[in-house]
Formats: sequence, structure tokens, C-alpha cells
Amino acid sequence: MGVDVGSTHIKAVLAAPGSGVLHVARRPTETHVVRGGGAYHRPAELLAAVSAAIAECVAAADGPGGKPTAIGIASMAEAGVPIDRRNLPVGDILAWYDPRPERQAAWLERQIGAPALFARTGLRPEPKYTLPKLLWLREHKAADFTRLRHWAGVSELVALDLTGELGTNASLACRTLAFDVTRRCWDRDLLALASLGPDEMAPILPLGTAVGGLTAVAAARLGLPPGIPVAIAGHDHIAAALGAGVIKPGDVLDSMGTAEQALLVTGAPVLIEEVRRGGFSTGCHAIDGLAYVAGGLQSSGALIEWFLDTFLGPLAGGTTGTWGPAPAGATTAATAPTAAAESDRYARFIALLDQAGPGPVEPIVRPYLRGRTAPHRDPAASLEFEGLRETHTLVDLAAAVVDGAAYHVRWMLDELARITGTSLDRVKVTGGGARNRRWVVAKAALGPGRLEVVRTGEAAALGAALVAGVACGAYESVADALADASPFDRVTAPVTIQARYDAAYLDRWLPAVITRLRQSGLA
Repeated sequence: MGVDVGSTHIKAVLAAPGSGVLHVARRPTETHVVRGGGAYHRPAELLAAVSAAIAECVAAADGPGGKPTAIGIASMAEAGVPIDRRNLPVGDILAWYDPRPERQAAWLERQIGAPALFARTGLRPEPKYTLPKLLWLREHKAADFTRLRHWAGVSELVALDLTGELGTNASLACRTLAFDVTRRCWDRDLLALASLGPDEMAPILPLGTAVGGLTAVAAARLGLPPGIPVAIAGHDHIAAALGAGVIKPGDVLDSMGTAEQALLVTGAPVLIEEVRRGGFSTGCHAIDGLAYVAGGLQSSGALIEWFLDTFLGPLAGGTTGTWGPAPAGATTAATAPTAAAESDRYARFIALLDQAGPGPVEPIVRPYLRGRTAPHRDPAASLEFEGLRETHTLVDLAAAVVDGAAYHVRWMLDELARITGTSLDRVKVTGGGARNRRWVVAKAALGPGRLEVVRTGEAAALGAALVAGVACGAYESVADALADASPFDRVTAPVTIQARYDAAYLDRWLPAVITRLRQSGLA
């Protein structure tokens, strides 16, 4: 089995060598928001949802094939929680996008300098990373921090719950701002800034090595035999690269989720200053000996959710889920909509896109609901519609939102190619947005290179399952397992549509973004 713990949903898949994904179980990721923009997950809720998804897959496996023989875990990075001496979580899991450690990130930049931090970690000092979160916890949650014996990211927490052991993968560790990406080990000096050392962090395990075996308590809860291996597959975007077969230098993955990441596989971390200045990061691939350079759009699927809430009506009795403001002074949970209601709203959105027809629409959207990370990081960048007229309808707005997100990814890919000197011959696309036909055709029209859509909708969970297969011996090696990566389908756009998208991007969208860069002094 493979488990993918995302910021919106938790997915578990049942897979078999040579057969791919046999069953998918989904549960919502409960998120709680606080006034001022903070966000967190409760460990008990998250672990219960993971257990429920796994148990569903176990039930689906009842039959001639027998019980699953291993579990692999992938998850969002950056989010995490202190673990006490009894191996229990202390307090809440700070969401990866929680902005509250902003002052601590700024302090790190003053203390060390952004270029020096990047040269060691491949990251810019931003509040989402683990080290600023640890500094924030020490200052604002001192009682929780003093009980910390270990720090666990989300994957590590799930594995700890299942096995009683702590371990991680370099692709998760490198998202902490406390990891030396060149030496692939914890950075003692950076951790010391938070009064911690490498012993408080999870050991780094080779891909396919089990953290431990399933405990008797966890086995009884899940309906599985005790002792089966549990392995860490890594950061969800990197696990998706495994499931999609993006596993050699020059390969590119466009991973579409709540946030979207464009990732170029490299032979080593690319620690040049232009990568940092461009807002990109570089880190460790889950496969030992490989690295990547990546840029992100924090509001990809989140932008669609915003559109649905704003224009097609909120779900669940008026709550707006993640994007709804919390009542003054309150702490609230994002309401999990019913699957039927969510499906109906998305079907209405797709119907709007179908009415728009092929090709770009006149309004242009700068899709920065949560600021811009790369290229040219700008936390103040905002969602903007330009060129709206009274003749435009909801159909035009829906298409403009999708086009705007596609334009931004083209910009990221162009910059990745330019900075690294790599010719991007093909791009593999995975994630929920890959099922949106108009969005995918827009990406195919914009390029660069050939567009290939990964068939499975759960590439990260499949990647985790492949790693589990190595851990239990179903595959002889990681290379053997990756031969079972998902197949893909090539998507093309007519030449006339390509020309129209190219003109809209080069003549209207990109100049408008560059104008904003100059106005803000970033260009």
C-alpha cells in the first residue's frame, strides 16, 4: 500500500506488481485556522484519517491476493510537530503554509544571510520551512517546545504511529532549512540556532529501507499482520515523480495539487545564485544520488477552490472551507464537504470550461492567491483579473483562471530551462488538475516540449506503494520497482491553438507580469 498525506486530502492506494493501482481510498485532511492567518492540523484527527484510509484498502484486499505486505508513506513537507519522550505528539501540526513564523525567517536571514543559507540548504529563508517553525514554537509555545525530544514531519509522524520508530527520507529532510543538501545530512550549526541537534531529528534512511515493522497495536487497528515493513517514500511531489517515472536528469514533472510544483531532475543540487534570486529551490530527490530544481505556484488547485466558493456558492451550509474567514477570536475546522456536493460543483465548473471552447480567452489572470514563490518571489503579489468587460461572463472567468495558472507554469518552466541550461523536451503532468481537459490542453499548447499526462490520478501514493514493495522484497531493487511506474498519455493541441496561446502568453500575460515586477522593484 501507498499513503499520500496531502494538505487537502489523504489518499491510500492498494497496488500490486505489474497491475498498478487496484483501489483508492480518500479522506479529507482536517485543517483548523486561527485569526491572523495561522493554520494547523490536529495529530489525532490526521492519524485517524490515515488509519481509516489504510483500513479501507485492507478491506478491499480481502480475497485470493491476501493482505497487503508493506506500507509506504509520502506526505506534504514542512509541516510537523514536536514528539515527547513517550513518542507522542505535543500540540498541533503547524500547516506548511502557516505564515506566523515570518519574523523568525527574517531573523535567520539577518543572522546568516540568504545567500549563505541557500548555499547550504538550497532554500530561501521563508516561514513555511521547519527551522523558522521551531524558532516560533520556542518563543510562542515554550511549554510544548521544552517537551520536544524529537521533531517529526507528517510522514515521520505517521510512520511513528505505525511502528514506534522514527525515520525519514532526504527529500523530506531537505525541506526543513536545517539540512545540508550537498552532504545529505542534518546541519548541526543550523539546528543549534533552535537549541536542537541532529539527534532530535529523524535518521535519514535510503529509499526502500523500512523505518520499522507494524506494531501489534497498529496491526490490530488496521486489520493487518504485525511486523510488516513501513517505509518512507518522501515529499509528496517527489513521490509523485517516482510514481510518474520522473527519475533521471533532464526529466520534468508538473505536479498539480492544492499547490503546483514544476520540478526538473538534476544530477546534483544546483546551488547557483541565479536559482536563489529567481525564487527557485534545489533539493534531494528521493533516489540517492539525484537532486532537483523546482518552483512552485502556491495557488493552483486552491485557486479553483476559490473560484468555486466565490462564484458557484459555498459548501456545507455556507462555510467556505479553507478560504472562509474565521469568526473573530475563533478557532475553526475547515468543513469537509460531502463528496456528492463537491463533485456537483466541480462538474459545473467543467461545464463552464466546455462552453468556453478551445483556446485562450480575452481576460488575463495573474493567479497569485497566496503570493508568488517563483519566478521572482513576491509575497505581496495578488490575484488579479485584467481586461474584464461587461460582455464577459462566468464562462470567460472560469477559462481565464485556468489559462492564468497555465501561463504561470510556462513561465516557471522557461526560467528553469534558462537557468540550468537544460532543453525541456517533455513534461509529465500528474495530480488532480491533470483530469481537467481544458487545463491540460492549454498546457500542451503552451509547452515547452511534449506533454505527457500520467494515467493514475494518485502518482504520489503509487510512488509510495512502489517504495513499500522494495521494503518488503516484492521488488529486488528501486530500479526494479520503478519499472512499474504509471503509464502516460501524450496530449497535443492543434497548431492554431498553440499559436493563439503563445501570442496571448508572450504579448499580453508575460508583459503584464513583468510590468508588475518593475513597479515593485523586483525586476
